[in-house]
Amino acid sequence: MSSADKKVAVVSGGAGGIGAAVVSRLAQADFIPIILDKDEAAGREVLAELGRQEGRGLCIALDATKKSDVQRAFDRVLADYRRVDVLVNLAGGALYAKLIQDFALREWREIIDVNLKSTFLCCQAVFPIMKAQRQGAIINTASNYAVTGSASRTAYSAAKAGIIAFTKSLAAELAPYGVRANVIAPGRTATPRVMGNYDAAGWAAASSQIPMGRTAEPAEIAEGVAFLAGDESLYMTGQTLHVNGGMVMP
Repeated sequence: MSSADKKVAVVSGGAGGIGAAVVSRLAQADFIPIILDKDEAAGREVLAELGRQEGRGLCIALDATKKSDVQRAFDRVLADYRRVDVLVNLAGGALYAKLIQDFALREWREIIDVNLKSTFLCCQAVFPIMKAQRQGAIINTASNYAVTGSASRTAYSAAKAGIIAFTKSLAAELAPYGVRANVIAPGRTATPRVMGNYDAAGWAAASSQIPMGRTAEPAEIAEGVAFLAGDESLYMTGQTLHVNGGMVMP
């Protein structure tokens, strides 16, 4: 298959942790990976590790909470590749662990923006592209906390629950055009950022709380994303795929 015939997958937050694993897995599935991330250097490292040939991948630096940055990025992708087949929204993070009485409004807004607003902006930018193509798949990212809630994670839990509700409505809007929108909800995953919050004993204790007795590897979350991006899930839309080792069973 020539480069011109290959499908294009855009991954926001694709420069590290789960994002890097998703980029790698989609590249294995013969997608051209496009990374959108605030850390351009890290994104370029991810592409370099994949051995991407020139013209076979791209990293665009942006602030995913700014509409102008997001629109510029998708304009660039459309100009260079003429299509977007898959959008994976992974940009996000809990950022702060505080009781609600201690939250500054700025901190609340920051968490909502980096999770929910960034997802909205990327979906809004890709909507007309996929609508015109009459095909495409969008995968947004939630969390166990979207279902369970968590003390000290009120803003993050609200943002992730919002992503699930947003995606259901988005799926209804896009279905007439042959475009699917689903959610992946990872459980606790062994990324450097997450593991950095624990010492060895704390990590072992946290892992023991999961029915399957261990945390997820980033590659396992990436397999779920690849499923939602591929033809195996062509009749799925508006759904949430939980990949959490049984930690949450909604």
